[in-house]
Amino acid sequence: MLKWVALAAVFWSMPVSAKNWFLVATSESKTTAYFIDRDSIVNTGASLRRITAWSVHSTDDTDGTASRELVLEFDCSAPRYRFLHLTGYNASLTVLADDVGSGKWRDVGAGSLDDSARQFACSGGTRPTSAKSYGAGNPFAAGRRALSTTSSTSKYNSH
Repeated sequence: MLKWVALAAVFWSMPVSAKNWFLVATSESKTTAYFIDRDSIVNTGASLRRITAWSVHSTDDTDGTASRELVLEFDCSAPRYRFLHLTGYNASLTVLADDVGSGKWRDVGAGSLDDSARQFACSGGTRPTSAKSYGAGNPFAAGRRALSTTSSTSKYNSH
């Protein structure tokens, strides 16, 4: 019996790798779609939330970057965030860059994509209410489709 309890404790302490990507916002100019994996929201302090996000661009950057997977930390007691990790991908989802973030706190502008992401992280994935789940698959194709439509996903959509 003790062996089963120990095994269960190890199983429950392992990180969950399932993804649940939510489209939280698109930029007003339809150049960026911002997804957050709701299952990645972790309390890292009294008012801090760490998340995994994916930003998809409507066109590739000059260096070929089409999307970025980000690990961010938001301060729920003040409008700020910091980059912990960034991975850049081309349209074929080949890694172009894999960098550790600076950890430097940055301000979150009211009404920005980062503001929508902060609201989502700090609410445990319940706000903005317009956020839509795209399931476990990589959000790149869904992001490109969202950017080709004419309506905005969120009222918080300028970057």
